[in-house]
Amino acid sequence: MDKNKVLQSQQSQENRTKEVMSEIKEEYTKTTGFLEENTNQQLNIAKEMKDEMKNKDFDTNIEELKALKEEITGLKAEIKRLNEMENIGLSSLIVRDIKSVGNALMNLQEKAIGSIKHLYDNMKHQLSYNLTKAQEKFVQIKIGIVKGLVNSMQDFIREQQKKLDSCLEKLDNLSKEIQKDEEKLIQDGQNHEDNTRKEDISIKHNEDKQQEEKETTPTENEEKKEISSKEILKAEMADKGIVKKEEKEKPKERPAEKKPSVLKKLKENQQKI
Repeated sequence: MDKNKVLQSQQSQENRTKEVMSEIKEEYTKTTGFLEENTNQQLNIAKEMKDEMKNKDFDTNIEELKALKEEITGLKAEIKRLNEMENIGLSSLIVRDIKSVGNALMNLQEKAIGSIKHLYDNMKHQLSYNLTKAQEKFVQIKIGIVKGLVNSMQDFIREQQKKLDSCLEKLDNLSKEIQKDEEKLIQDGQNHEDNTRKEDISIKHNEDKQQEEKETTPTENEEKKEISSKEILKAEMADKGIVKKEEKEKPKERPAEKKPSVLKKLKENQQKI
């Protein structure tokens, strides 16, 4: 994969990851705000019920809701810290923090649902007492408000879940894309390493071959040089009129013996007669 394409892909992936994380943090902020408001309303109802019923039945609800409110306040501070890290590059630490906040929010939502159920059960229990008409009506009105809080929480959590599911789907797709790119980079790196190894082997082979030629060639060159030197020496000797010893000692042919002429022979015979 081209280096520029890799950098562009990584930058695009980081930007999309930041966008998704930003959406998640925004939902977290909304959720803590909603839970805080819902808890405050529950706490107000519990206090009003205590004042109206003139008993301590709602003390437990009040303590439970106060503790929940403190947890929500602490989580809001943690989310604020994450939001202030907006311009910091995405890291595993930030991702871990976001997951931690998400788990804490889920826990607080469960506690809020539990607290509103406890409040409703206690309010319903008040109707078993000998109440005045005014008290009975008061309890029924507050139960109606609690019912509205329950419906509101249902709608909010349902809508929030859709958005978080959408964010999760985006993250899943992005994770698959990153995994695919990483595998491609690893494969490209392996191919490059294999090619480099092949080139090194080829270079070593050529070097060995050249070295072998250097070791065998001198003998052949010396033989050629010796033959060439002999030919040059022979040519020089020929130019100076020098011949080989065997050529000097070559026997000369004897001149043919002359036979006596016929006339001379006749004269010799006449003289004898």
